[in-house]
Amino acid sequence: MSDTRNVIVTIGREYGSGGREIGEKLAQRLGINFYDRNLIELAAKRSGLDASSVAHSDEKAPGLFVSGYTPTVSDQLFFAQSDLIRSLADNESFVIVGRCANSVLDGYCDTFDVYIYAPLEDRIERVKERYRLDSAEKARKEIARVDKIRKTYYQYYTEYRWGSKEGFDMLLNSSLLGIDGTVDVLESVVRKNFDIK
Repeated sequence: MSDTRNVIVTIGREYGSGGREIGEKLAQRLGINFYDRNLIELAAKRSGLDASSVAHSDEKAPGLFVSGYTPTVSDQLFFAQSDLIRSLADNESFVIVGRCANSVLDGYCDTFDVYIYAPLEDRIERVKERYRLDSAEKARKEIARVDKIRKTYYQYYTEYRWGSKEGFDMLLNSSLLGIDGTVDVLESVVRKNFDIK
């Protein structure tokens, strides 16, 4: 890694596309930190929020019937995570999954923003296998539920449309090359983009 600039890769993803696994493997290959749900505890500790009480609000937009004057738990967690993400970006290289990180880091020159997607049938199979679900219909419903939550969250806190090319440098179908092949492509592009040997 170069000592002169931080390398930050943000990954947005569809549920069941393997985005988290891709991000974790990419971070390992690049020798940099990886952030996902572990950011909740770090942000809570840094901001004085109770980690156990905010965990259920992770990547969820506030409900419809909330006061416009008082920040919700979701708002507090989003703002705490956003502050932490910007602080990390000033001080280290990392790969981060979700958390609207591509939008939070708008204006940072050392970011590479990726969106991972896959055909629905492939996502169904991955979710069925990973969570040991006994039917494709259960997996399909879980995918629809989680994608809806992520879309609502992303579009609530950013100016972008979830799943669109806006706000991303690259969109990748993880089914084309598989998880490891997708990591290979990303590693190659990141190394070239950031001039990493």
